[in-house]
This record gives sequence, C-alpha cells and structure tokens, in this order.
Amino acid sequence: MTSTSGADPEPGTQDPQASTTPDPDRAKSAAPAQATEPALDEEAKQRGRLARLVRNQRFVKLVAAIIMIALLYYAFFVVLPSEINWDDVTAALSALTAAQVAVLGLSGVIVMVFLGWASKASLPGLNIYQGFESSGTSQMTAFVVPPPGDYLIRFSMYRTYGFTDAQSGVSVLIAMVLRYVVIFFMPVLGYGVALVGGVAPPNGLAWFIGLTVVWVVAVFLLRQVIQSDAAAHAVGRWISAAVSKVMRLFHRTPAKDLEASVVDFGFKTRGTIEENRTSLAASNFLWGLSNVLVLGLAIRFSGIDSSTISLAGIFLTAGALMVVNILPIPGKNALVAPALFTMLALTTTADQSDLTAALVLYRVVTWIEPMLFGIVLFLLWRRRVR
Repeated sequence: MTSTSGADPEPGTQDPQASTTPDPDRAKSAAPAQATEPALDEEAKQRGRLARLVRNQRFVKLVAAIIMIALLYYAFFVVLPSEINWDDVTAALSALTAAQVAVLGLSGVIVMVFLGWASKASLPGLNIYQGFESSGTSQMTAFVVPPPGDYLIRFSMYRTYGFTDAQSGVSVLIAMVLRYVVIFFMPVLGYGVALVGGVAPPNGLAWFIGLTVVWVVAVFLLRQVIQSDAAAHAVGRWISAAVSKVMRLFHRTPAKDLEASVVDFGFKTRGTIEENRTSLAASNFLWGLSNVLVLGLAIRFSGIDSSTISLAGIFLTAGALMVVNILPIPGKNALVAPALFTMLALTTTADQSDLTAALVLYRVVTWIEPMLFGIVLFLLWRRRVR
C-alpha cells in the first residue's frame, strides 16, 4: 500500500498546509504596494487635472491675457516713468513739425527692419516679415524683462514658425552675441570718426586705442571658437580660469561647465555663421548705423547745427548711448547727459538743453516706438497662432 503523506497534491487541489501558512516575503512585498497605491493614484489624478487645465483653451487665453496686461502695465506705468519724463517727451515732440515727426518715425522703422534682417540672417529659412515680427516683439519684451527674456520670446516664436528647438536655439545665440559685438563696436567707431574729424575729447586717443584692442581681441577669440573645436577648448579653459579668479574674490563658487559651453556654442553656430557671414555682418552693422541716423535726426531737429555738434560728434555720442542703454540701471539719460556735455564741450545752457531734448527724442524713437510696434506685432502673431 503506497503512502500519500509525501505525495504532491493533485492538479486543481490546494495544499492545506500552504493555505494556512503565510509567506513572510510575500507579505512584506505586498504591504508597501498597498500603501503606495493610494499615493500613486492621487498623483496621477493631480497630473490629469493639470493636463486638462493646460489643454483648456479658455484658461490658456485667460493666462496669456493677464500676462500681457501685466507686462503693458509694468512697461508704461513702472519702467517708462523711471526712464522718461513725459513732460519732457511732450515738450520735445511739440517743438517738431509734422514732417519732422514723420521722418523720425520712419527712421525708427528702419532700425527695426535692419534688426529683422539680422534675425533672418541668423536663421536660414526665416523670411523677412518673420524676422521683423520676432525682433519687434522681442524688443518690446526687452524693455520690460531683463535679458535674455527677450530672446526667450523670440525662441518661442521661431518654434511656431516650424523651426526645431535646435535651430531656434542656435539662431537666438547668434543674434544675441553679434548684437553685443556691434554695440561694443560703435564706441570704437565713434572715437575713430571723432579723431579723424578733430572733435575727440582730450583723452580720446587713449580711449580709442584701449577700446579697439579689447574689441579686436574679443572678436578674434570669438572667431577662433567658431572655427575650431581645439581653439574653443583653449578659449573655454582660459575664460573658465579668469571667471574662477573673479568669483573667488567675491567668495562665490564658479560654474564648472564654462569650457563645455564655449565648445558647444562654437560647434552649434559654426555652420550658420560660415554660411551667412556676409548677411550677418551687413545687417548688424547697418543696424548700428541706423541708430546713428536716429540720433543725428534728433539732434538736428532739436536745433543743434553742425557748428555745435558735427557728424563726428554724432557718431561719438551714438556709440556712448548704445553702450549705456544696455546697462540695467534706471535713469540712464540723466546719468549720461553730464558726461556727454563734457565730451562734446557743450558749455552753454541752451546747447545743453537742446541736447537733452534730442536725447529724449532718441529714446522715444528707439524705445517707445519699438514697444508700440512690438505690442501690435505680438497681438497679430498670437491671433495667427491661435
């Protein structure tokens, strides 16, 4: 007779001992799963509610409208009053004829067109209107949000035009770097023209030599970074070491990826810059000269003739203003005006008053006009995208 004590249970039956003896390992693994399931379900519900909210077109439009209204309020009632006295603006504009106002307005449009051309040159495939639209909108943003906020707006617009994140990012990098290259070139050009015209201040030669050397070195290093990965590594290491020394003076921890960032910039921008270098150079340089045109018109329309401020003096003043305008400090005009009086040897109250009026007009054309254009362009873009 065969014993059944050690036999396996028949198929479809359950071992009584197995059913009554709990598995410790299984109990341990099941307990955390049961505890975390409610938390996971709640997290999934939260994500689902957030996703539905983001997809809600009415909610998105409401948020966009609130942001736009907040930016406009901040621009016209916080930023502008700290930069411009509206009484001075009214007085300067009322002293002009209708034809002079129209010419000044047209010169401001020329500035924006050249900036749009620079945007087009930095992104192959972008048309001139898209360059004008994106650069105009970013100008409006730049006066309200500190850099690089304006370039983030431009990046978002490029994506809606159908460009990839990589293409948009490279274009933004190129536009930002070359714009600053031109801005810092304008004082060099201003001092050079002033020296040739014989109207440079007493220390003009020293300033010209110093600024020229710094600018040439910076452009040379930039070109090396763009042309060669090996040179980009060398420049990146040098910049990283220099930044580290400066940061340690302020007891700050320097960034560790500066070298990699420099190499990455050179690699990403190399193709576009080599392909469009003529258009990039021409558009950005003409943008700088168009600022000189605006200032020259503002000075002449304010009653200052060439015997008081010559064309060379206008170049010198424009170069100084373009650098000062990128400084993130309020009341820049009030700070720079006394320095310009000394630089241009304006000693009479009448001449100083006329130049102050011209500076106000320059700010209106290069600041307020692009802001108004940018608002219109932004709304048109939003309507088309929607």
